[in-house]
Amino acid sequence: MPLHAAACPGEQLINVAVESLERIVDDHRMPDNPDPAFAALLDDPRSALRPPRQGSEMAVYRARIDAPMAAVSGSALPSVETLDRAVTGLRSTLRLYCFTPSPRDAILFVHGGGFVVGSLDSHDAMCRSIAVASGVMVVAVDYRLAPEYPYPAGRNDVLAAWRWLMSQGCGRVALCGDSAGGYLAVVAAVAGRGQGMSAAALSLLYPAVDPACHSASWDLFGVGHLLTRDWMRWAWTAVGEPDALTKLDLTGLPPTLVVTAGCDPLGDEGIALVDALRLSGVSVRHARIPGMIHGFASLPTLTPQAETTINRVAEHLSQHMR
Repeated sequence: MPLHAAACPGEQLINVAVESLERIVDDHRMPDNPDPAFAALLDDPRSALRPPRQGSEMAVYRARIDAPMAAVSGSALPSVETLDRAVTGLRSTLRLYCFTPSPRDAILFVHGGGFVVGSLDSHDAMCRSIAVASGVMVVAVDYRLAPEYPYPAGRNDVLAAWRWLMSQGCGRVALCGDSAGGYLAVVAAVAGRGQGMSAAALSLLYPAVDPACHSASWDLFGVGHLLTRDWMRWAWTAVGEPDALTKLDLTGLPPTLVVTAGCDPLGDEGIALVDALRLSGVSVRHARIPGMIHGFASLPTLTPQAETTINRVAEHLSQHMR
């Protein structure tokens, strides 16, 4: 049949079925080996995340982790103006990345770090890149961290930042987060739905989904791939072990992009979230990047997939804010 000819109803159903099957096969592709670009990083025993020693000061522990994270995240993009804003009634600081002269919409960014580490500075380059690629103002929230502030403190800070944006006349707000930030973005979207706030879109980079840490990808990559099972279990305990995202009512969430990495302990959790979103009727796209490790989008100096993925995230968000 010529490409331009209209398909009959039966052929259309077959095409839809084939596309769905291809998507499922792609989503559940077998894990692979890390890209050689990460060899030096993975071979360095200091790169593996470990829980703090008993009695360690969290401020010292965070500084020891956040500084290297910021150092390997690439150079800042000078074309983006930034403003750190302390808002009355908001317990966390906001950093605004203004790429356009008069922004009307905003991408609310929630950084990763297992709910216990991470900061505005650790994800500064990523936020600048998203602002440039999307042409939309990015607002990063420096939410309160566990164990000092267990769940739902972080979620509440994201919601407070969202409400502040709306009070400032912001039009559409999309949510974006990586790792633990992805978890907080989803739970904020779920909670916001009941408070009259509707996100325009969600972009989730290798999200943390389930405190159990028992998927097959944890068995494959839970040691020797930066993020360790021992560290993540400690982090979930520190934040109070909230419900897995797959146990929440996800109906009514906005169009969502989920990015998973082929060599990430959280990979199977991300796929489980994709399945749960689809079963809930959410429009969801899944991009699985082979050979990538957890956190790869913060490593543009090691892999070009970082920039490619950030551009994909930005495109998904901006297309739903036009």
